[in-house]
This record gives sequence, C-alpha cells and structure tokens, in this order.
Amino acid sequence: MILQNISKAIREQNWFAVALEFVIVIAGVVIGFQITAWNTDRQERAAERDTLIRLYQDIDASRTAQIRDIGHIEQQLADQAVVLAALDACRVAPEDEMVFQRGISTLGWINPPRLNRRTIDEMLASGHTRIISNRVILDGLADIVATVEWRASAFDDTMNSMQNNRQRIEPHLRFELDQVLENSFVPGHRGRVIYDITTLCENESLINSVSSVSYLTRERMDAYRPLIDVYGDFLGLIAEEVETRWGVDPEVTE
Repeated sequence: MILQNISKAIREQNWFAVALEFVIVIAGVVIGFQITAWNTDRQERAAERDTLIRLYQDIDASRTAQIRDIGHIEQQLADQAVVLAALDACRVAPEDEMVFQRGISTLGWINPPRLNRRTIDEMLASGHTRIISNRVILDGLADIVATVEWRASAFDDTMNSMQNNRQRIEPHLRFELDQVLENSFVPGHRGRVIYDITTLCENESLINSVSSVSYLTRERMDAYRPLIDVYGDFLGLIAEEVETRWGVDPEVTE
C-alpha cells in the first residue's frame, strides 16, 4: 500500500506526499527496531532475574549444607576429645561408652566444601556469563568459586592422610551393625565398635593416628567455616538486587 502511494505521488510529481510516505516508512522501521530492542531487553532482564533467583537458591542451599557439615565436624571433634581422653586414661567411663564408639566410627567423615554449582554451570555451558549486569555480584560470584576451589584443593590430600591413619586404627577394632549410635547428623547410624581399651591405650602409634585425624578434622572446620559468612554476604547482595529492580523476595519465590 505504501509503495503504491509512493508510486502514485511520483507520477503526479507530488513531492510532499513522496517525502511524507518516506518519513512514514522510516518511522515505522525505527519504531519496529525499537520495539524489538525493548522486547529483547525485557527478555534479557527477565532471564537475569530468573538467573539471580536460581543462584540465590543454590547459594542458600550451599550455606545450609555447610552449616550442617560444620555442626557434624564440631560433634566429631567433641567425640574425638572423649576418645583421646579415654586412651590417655586407659579407661572409658560408662557414660562415655556410646560417644567413644561414635567417635571411633566417624573418624575422617568429612565432606568437601559445599557449593551447589547448578546455575553457575548452566551459565558457563550456555556462554551467558554476562547475563548478570551487576558487576559487584559477578565479582562476588567469581570470588566464591575461587574460594571454594582453594578450600577444596587440600581435600584429597587430607582424606588420603585420614585414610592412612584409619588403616592404622582399624586392625585393632571390630565393627558390628547390631546397635544404633545416637547421631543427629546421621539418622539411623548403625554401628558397634568392639575394642579392648587396654590394648588400644598401650599402642602409641594408634593414639597418634587418632590425634592426627582430630587435627586434620579441625583444619577442615577452620577451612570451611568462613564459607558460611561468604555465602551469607553474597545472598544479601542478590536479595538487594532483585528486591530493588523487580520487587521480588528471593526467599519466597518458587
């Protein structure tokens, strides 16, 4: 229709009409491009919002799991203190019997540092690492990944050392599954440790191995504990971003 109008105006040498039709065409193209740009920007911002919310959920889950792991490590350290005291005294007090067995059975039960990488890996796989426009959040995320990888770098060596120490301890023990050890971090934890305390306390190498495991356990706790604050600070950044820009509370978004 526009081309017909332009052709007619040219034949009639109505240059004003020709100019007007060209203006209409150009304006339509500009408006079309603008609408496309608006739609693209809206879709990108919606994708950014969804990415931030998923990232919040991942880090929140990581923080919750890390807090739980720290609690388990603290329990192990307390149990190991009872084990070492009993070995030094060459006697297990009746009220410490279950704690002693739990302490022995959970030696070296350490997880790697917690980081749910679902959304991070999706961003890397799709090449959309810049979908997050807030540079502070991007830098914070990079710092989290680097910190976790650094904390995890010693994990394999630590576990190898713990395994070597357990191998020195276990030949002097017998394990059965005919009782449940009270353990709020391992529901239904079945295990019985059968031992001769006199034999154990006379074996200095064994006592040193228990002490070494306890030392490594504390080292892991000290390495992981700062992650709780790092995750908490990062969650605050994301929450502020999505609440300010979209009026969304990431804690209640499904």
